[in-house]
Amino acid sequence: MKENTSYEESILLSVRKIMRAIDMHSSFLARQYGLTSPQLICMKRLSDEKEMTPGGLAKAVHLSHATVTGIISRLEIKGLVQRSRSTADGRSYLIRLTDAGTSMIQSSPSMLQEQFMHELSKLADWEKTMILSSLQRITSILDVESIEAAPILTTGPIEAPAEKISELLSANNRNKEDRGSEEE
Repeated sequence: MKENTSYEESILLSVRKIMRAIDMHSSFLARQYGLTSPQLICMKRLSDEKEMTPGGLAKAVHLSHATVTGIISRLEIKGLVQRSRSTADGRSYLIRLTDAGTSMIQSSPSMLQEQFMHELSKLADWEKTMILSSLQRITSILDVESIEAAPILTTGPIEAPAEKISELLSANNRNKEDRGSEEE
């Protein structure tokens, strides 16, 4: 830690770096693949399971049924998934990846949270406990414990399409640049 930097500033800087890394990863996925993190997570889960009901997919990825329904609709428009009636229960639908969806998964990067979870898994339990305790304290300090969140590292609303995430991040970057030029 630099001599001129307080503990508070260092903590804030670390939180900001995490937020920035999530923004950058979300922007990369939106620009390079036209996908959001939640869309890619749903596709990866479908790749593992071959086909699932929308409700089963929602439960598996810890998102609401309504959110997953929107994600499925956007992926279907892009030709990455397809819906078909269940032969076992004609009232329900099954979702599966198309060939284009399978190709997308095979060429897609690893998810930020996959990398994060992999690195966390290498830590000793006492280290994980310390990190969890510190993060829980930060959420308490920010008074955000009651906010519901899915275990997905992404920017913006979970149900937002990739184009909106890309626009949001571009607007954010322009605002930062404008503020920077005003300070000069």
